Amino acid sequence: MKISTVKQMRELDRSAVERFGIAEEILMENAGQAAYFAILSHIGVNGKKFLVICGAGNNGGDGFVVARKLLSSGGSVQIVLLGDPGKYRGAARVNLDIALALGIDTGPFDDLETLKQQLADSDAVVDAIFGTGLARAVEGKYRDVIDTVNTSRKKVVSLDIPSGVSGDTGQVMGTAIKADYTITFGLPKIGNLFYPGCSLCGKLFVTHISFPP
Repeated sequence: MKISTVKQMRELDRSAVERFGIAEEILMENAGQAAYFAILSHIGVNGKKFLVICGAGNNGGDGFVVARKLLSSGGSVQIVLLGDPGKYRGAARVNLDIALALGIDTGPFDDLETLKQQLADSDAVVDAIFGTGLARAVEGKYRDVIDTVNTSRKKVVSLDIPSGVSGDTGQVMGTAIKADYTITFGLPKIGNLFYPGCSLCGKLFVTHISFPP
C-alpha cells in the first residue's frame, strides 16, 4: 500500500490541477461524492438529519459538497461555519455559494449550548473542520467544538482525517475528533495509519478523486 505525507498530497493536488488541467472544483466534487456514498452505505440519508461542521479551508469546502449531496438525497442538513464566511476562496467559495443558493440552513458557530442543541437534533455529524493541514495545537472554540462533538454520542464522519490529528504523525494536536468513519482522499496519510490517529479514524475508506495514476 502507498501512503503519503501531507506535502506529497499537496503536490498531487497541484500536479492534477496545473499539469493535467483537472479543475480544483472537480477534485472537491469527487471528494464530497466519495464521502456521500460512504454515508449512504453505512448510515443512510433519506429522512435523516445531519450537522456538517466546516472549517475555513478546503476541508470545509468538501463539507459543503457533502451537505449538498445529502440534501439532494432526502437528508435534512444544517451547516455550522467555524471560519469567517468572507474568507472562503476558490472551490470552497463556489460550493459555499451553492449551498446558500440551495437554501441549506447555514450559519456561524454561536455558542456551545446552541451547538449541543443542534447535535441533539441530528442523527450524524460530518467533521469538515481541519483536514490534514493542521500544524498547531487545537485551541479556543475549535477545542470546545471538538470536545462537544465527542461527548454527543452521535455518529461522526470525518473528511480526510479526524480533525485534530496530525496528518504527518498521527499525533493528537491537543484534542481530536473520534470518528466512526473516515473518508480519506487519494491515498491514506501517515496520520490515518499511525497511532493514536489510527484509533480515532473508525472505519477508514480510501477513495479516488481523479488523481492520475
